[in-house]
Amino acid sequence: MSLLKRIFGGGRSRPAGEDAATHLAKELQTSIHEAERLVAAGRHEEALREAESGLKKFPTAARLRGVVLFVKREASNKKILQLKAALETKKDERAYRELVSLFLDLGRIDAALETATRYAQEFAEAPDAHILLGEVHLARYFAELFARDARAAIESLERAVQLNGDGIRAHLQLALLYYAVGALRTSAASLGEVVRLDAANARAATFREELLARAQGEEDLDMLLEEAEESQQLPHDPSVFPGGRRYNIESRGGTLQPKLFAAAAAGIGRKLQVQQLAAVGIGGKPLAVAGDNKEQFVRLACRLDLASRRAGRRMSFGTMRRFMVEGPFGRIVLVPAGNCAVAARAPRSVSGDRIAEGLEVVVTASRGGEEA
Repeated sequence: MSLLKRIFGGGRSRPAGEDAATHLAKELQTSIHEAERLVAAGRHEEALREAESGLKKFPTAARLRGVVLFVKREASNKKILQLKAALETKKDERAYRELVSLFLDLGRIDAALETATRYAQEFAEAPDAHILLGEVHLARYFAELFARDARAAIESLERAVQLNGDGIRAHLQLALLYYAVGALRTSAASLGEVVRLDAANARAATFREELLARAQGEEDLDMLLEEAEESQQLPHDPSVFPGGRRYNIESRGGTLQPKLFAAAAAGIGRKLQVQQLAAVGIGGKPLAVAGDNKEQFVRLACRLDLASRRAGRRMSFGTMRRFMVEGPFGRIVLVPAGNCAVAARAPRSVSGDRIAEGLEVVVTASRGGEEA
């Protein structure tokens, strides 16, 4: 019997939500199998097209992301080796920038950081080197919200400003960070430099006026950074800031609809013996929940989500894609899924892989629309 039939069953009438989840699961599985078949056959370009096509509809599908990452890694490895070899014989700024970009595309943020750090050390008087290093620190900060990454980004970007006060990019990145953590007056000051240097930038000018109108009281940057790290939530979405969409890695997908979530969870829960299931936002906001002891399980899911993020960051491999704990209570699996994380508790006899794949289907079936 196929995995999908084991999960969803078949042959009897179901509510519309479960029918939709079943159809989506079959579509997802077909896309996964085709992409993986093409990889096995060595047809990497076709596999990449298939996986990227599937991810447009299933942005949380880990196996499709895995195909994309594998193909891109294979295609990039040769180029990476060439660039590294070139940098051993000649220190070249273009090669450094290209190498950092390749590492970021592959999700290898620690390799990107190591390379950008070397670039800034070897071209200590080059503003672009410090800007790039600051942007890598920013990417890591917005992914994990560790205050030390934000401070490192500020240090690099301020160094770039010291080297070239007329560089718009450094001022803009500083303003973005200050805005995201809630230092609106400080952000407006950096945006003022952008407007001074680029008087035609109407969006920056308008945004600056809005920030000045909203700014209140004193701003303690260290306190704001510590609060964001502790709560794992930013006061303001960086993607709405001019030029901030590139850092919006946690808001892909659509809005989770509780009614769709409950309907899709019913099909998964029945076949996987799921006893509790919850979806939480990045800052711990409950989005949807099913099963018994809902409030207690939502709190547990929030703690697991925070633990997975911190463990992955401290062990230098980024946010975990799956987090699982076992005990007398059974097996709990958590899967980061775009702008939320979803967790389920089931008996230990149920495969963690089956639970994780089921959770991804629940999230996909529960999205009621794309975010702006």
